[in-house]
Amino acid sequence: MSSARFAGELLAARDARQELLTAALAAGRPAVLFLSLNLPGLYKVPPGADRLFAWGFERIAAAFPGSLLLAREADALGQFALRALDTDPVAAKRLCIGLEEALPAARLLDLDVHSPSAGQVGRGALGLPPRPCLLCQRPAVDCIRTKRHRCDQVVAEAHALLAHFRP
Repeated sequence: MSSARFAGELLAARDARQELLTAALAAGRPAVLFLSLNLPGLYKVPPGADRLFAWGFERIAAAFPGSLLLAREADALGQFALRALDTDPVAAKRLCIGLEEALPAARLLDLDVHSPSAGQVGRGALGLPPRPCLLCQRPAVDCIRTKRHRCDQVVAEAHALLAHFRP
């Protein structure tokens, strides 16, 4: 597959996910949780990724017992799930951060909480610093933007974190 075609598939997947999220936010619940994996590199389903996703999915279902599952699908970006929550968005984000920090590999979970009125609830809403880089502990967004690390190094670290979830 050509890189242009692959890039087009990734963009189409992002657009489709955004449409699902927009529809979910219009449903009137206080919060919507978007679960996916934050995996660097082009290959979005390395060994262990499916099991990590399942682990996160189960923990989210248990943490939000009255939540409504709106979608659980896979696309060019990997697996994702969308849940409508009857919980305060900031409280939901606090709980999600706890899950993201529960295990080293859980750092690869991406648990985004959205509010229909306030948009995405970030770590800053809780007074927390941005998510750290996998390699150097600086803010990950800065390392990505400046391309501080070689992609193969970041991918290798992510795959090492998944070792616990490999069959």
